Amino acid sequence: MNLPGKAVLITGGRRVGGELARLLADRGAKLAMTYRTSREAIESTLADCRARGAETLAVEADLADPEQADRAVAEVVDRFGRIDALVNMASIYERTPFRELTPEHYHRMIAANLSAPYFAAVAAGKAMLGQPGMDGPPGLKGKIVTVGDWSTERPRSGYLPYIVAKGGLTTMTLALAKELAPHVAVTMVQPGTIEPPPDLDDAERSAILRATPLGRIGSPDDANALILCLLEGTDFATGACYRVDGGRFLGTDDEPT
Repeated sequence: MNLPGKAVLITGGRRVGGELARLLADRGAKLAMTYRTSREAIESTLADCRARGAETLAVEADLADPEQADRAVAEVVDRFGRIDALVNMASIYERTPFRELTPEHYHRMIAANLSAPYFAAVAAGKAMLGQPGMDGPPGLKGKIVTVGDWSTERPRSGYLPYIVAKGGLTTMTLALAKELAPHVAVTMVQPGTIEPPPDLDDAERSAILRATPLGRIGSPDDANALILCLLEGTDFATGACYRVDGGRFLGTDDEPT
């Protein structure tokens, strides 16, 4: 997919997604971003994209509500004439010790980390199927890239509702790729630790480094380079999940048990 002139919707994206938006703007894409509570952060990112010459659109929506997800995609199509790519990035992440779990923990994780990307992907997929094909392989009408988590295949303790929700995204990626073929390519990126939270203490940081064969914490560029490859580098990938975790999935001999 050639990015110049293509309309890309990024859900959320205050950190890694913000950097991705700027990279896409530099490549000539038109950018739409959704927000639920982080309007200022998204508006600031889109201002940077406009300074790079991109057309932009900010959309307020709670994507866990299917009607709002449909409306968000419709606003993108109304503004840009079509939607060529969806990058599902909106997510929340929290540790919850097992003995402290409540139903609310589950419902919150499912809403943000599974329902929202599901409804966004379904709305975008339907819109893509109804539009003409893009330049490139015959019949290709769009792409959907979802950000998951490497730990769904090697779960960590203390994150049960989060991992259940993200695991659902992995299955969604595989099933949606079948549903939308051959017109929409659907893939997933599964990052390791990217830009850790500021309250991460030295002991936790050291534990992550010991558990990562490449011996470092990732940057937004590490994840975004893979997303860009799936958007513009190949049109022959679908139904696949790609880890970009420094080898964290493999673990190391020094990893604590």
